[in-house]
Amino acid sequence: MSEEKTKTGREKLTGLLQLIAVIVFVGLAVVYSQAPDESATQSTYGQVNASKSAAPLVSVVRPQLNTHSISISGNGSVTIRAYVDLAPQVSGVVASISPALRAGGTFKANEILVSIDTNDFKLRLKQAQAEVGSARSNLQLQQAKSDSAKRNYALLHPNKPVPPLVALQPQISQARALLAGATAKADIAKLDLARTSISLPFDGKITQSTAEIGQLLSSGKTFGRAFALSAIELVVPLAATDIAALSPIEGRIARLSILGKTLQRKVERVSAELDARSRFARAFIPVNLSADIQPGVFVDVQLDGPKIANTFVLPESASQANDSVWLVREGLLEKYQPVVRGRSEAGLIVDGFDYGDGIVLGAIPGAEENQQVRARSFESSN
Repeated sequence: MSEEKTKTGREKLTGLLQLIAVIVFVGLAVVYSQAPDESATQSTYGQVNASKSAAPLVSVVRPQLNTHSISISGNGSVTIRAYVDLAPQVSGVVASISPALRAGGTFKANEILVSIDTNDFKLRLKQAQAEVGSARSNLQLQQAKSDSAKRNYALLHPNKPVPPLVALQPQISQARALLAGATAKADIAKLDLARTSISLPFDGKITQSTAEIGQLLSSGKTFGRAFALSAIELVVPLAATDIAALSPIEGRIARLSILGKTLQRKVERVSAELDARSRFARAFIPVNLSADIQPGVFVDVQLDGPKIANTFVLPESASQANDSVWLVREGLLEKYQPVVRGRSEAGLIVDGFDYGDGIVLGAIPGAEENQQVRARSFESSN
């Protein structure tokens, strides 16, 4: 009896343990079925990392507010403001010419370039002076006759005014007019004689000449051409926006680079209108003729403009289409259109603005607003 009870208790305990084991197994199976799959977890993690690594890496610059000077670069050519045609004011045969009267010759102010034979002109002057003497004698004669007629009339008609005809007033007026005409004729003859020597009132150079000794020159007919050394200037085409950025442009410093040399000059004036074809204005800069600076030479020019406070200077690589820029703000791209004030050797000068994490340098293929990027600081611009 005792043995049967013991056996029955063991069987009950074994059954209970089996039941517990089944329950635990079922519970573990349920928990395991609800847990995330290891491969799925690895896949999701990989997608996150791939998304982060796919964001393009861009270089950004973080400029600082400062005062910057605008400078405009250009290229111009040395030209002659105006040429002077050489033409005599009187006709005559060439008696002598200056050695400078050849293409490329250099002359001084008032240097005689051509002398016309003066014999005819001297004779005309003598003739005119003789006519002056004759007219003066005639006037003196008429005045003497008038004085005599006045005295006689006074004896015959005391206390009465002398009539103009008696006093020979018309004859005296005529004699005075003849004297004035003769004097003017003599002055013209003297002037013509002076015009036989042809010179120019400035230092200059001859560009062409056909005058030779013995040649007959006709009044008003051109025989050569020259220009003044002071008429040499550099003409620089500039866009209307550059003119506005440099305003007022007159008096601005211009640095000229030619054959490794740098010269400093000032802008004298700017054209009153834009070129009809290029839509550019022209800045005129006086220069001195030298071995390096000859008419027709091209010269690189840099014009210094005004200083502007509270501005950034951006590298050229930061400029996108239409002078816009890409900003990085909290890891996302943002397009911005800065206010451009001009350019300098360092780059684009713009008004200061909030650029977030930085301004992107270079192009970003397929860039668009709110695109995720990774910013890498490149440099700081002052």
